[in-house]
Amino acid sequence: MDDKAVWNKENVKHLCDICKNEVLAGHRPLWHLNKVGWKNVEDKFAEKYVKKLEHLQLKNKWDSLKRSYSCFMDLKNMATRLGWDEARQTVDCDDTWWKDHLARCHDPANSRKCKHVQFRKCGPTNLDSLHIMFGSAHVTGASASIPGDLSDDGSDDEVHELEKKPHECQIVYFAYTKTQEAKIEGVDKITTSIEASSAPPMTNPVPTIAEAMRMVKEHEVQEKTALMHSSTLLIMKPELRKVLSLLGTTEGRLDWLQREHEIKKLP
Repeated sequence: MDDKAVWNKENVKHLCDICKNEVLAGHRPLWHLNKVGWKNVEDKFAEKYVKKLEHLQLKNKWDSLKRSYSCFMDLKNMATRLGWDEARQTVDCDDTWWKDHLARCHDPANSRKCKHVQFRKCGPTNLDSLHIMFGSAHVTGASASIPGDLSDDGSDDEVHELEKKPHECQIVYFAYTKTQEAKIEGVDKITTSIEASSAPPMTNPVPTIAEAMRMVKEHEVQEKTALMHSSTLLIMKPELRKVLSLLGTTEGRLDWLQREHEIKKLP
């Protein structure tokens, strides 16, 4: 690659919007977009970027965003009952909590600092899109443990190849190798095939994420609102998409979304 990609705020948002739509269209069967999804991303991004980027450049940024999202979700999971600041899109924790948390998270012996501190003032940009891109495929801490770029979305730094960085989130969870991912995907395909051949016909199939999102928007839930944020998280779970589809009226669905949103706000 001779030309470096320029990842400023505008270009990152453009990429996230495209990737989000590809996920909603059903082009991310497991951890990554499929060939159709990536082809669409490459073509659509080139329409605005003028010059078409290579697949590796876009894939590198996808991986970088996923690591950042995983790191943020690790933090959010550890501060589950401490509140949420909607304006700053991050956890609402006081200085005492942060002091104790960073003391546990830092690893001075290995000269490593916890990456959670980058989300102390505000969460990742394009968070609603990131929830859709990575939400249901997120494995806590797995991606955050992979060396690579954790650049800020607001940076004008150019990204060429994945640059190895020694410091990532210092929370130990399972990290899958590419070989393990391939095996898991293979088992998943076999299991899906067996289930499909043996299962009785479904009279009420679970809606896809795209179908559930259309239902949410039909109820005039606006983007960039707290209700849309919580609704997006809800439809990541198949059983909750099923509940949404089984409710018979528009009023009933909107009432359910609002009640679930209020529950999530409780301490």
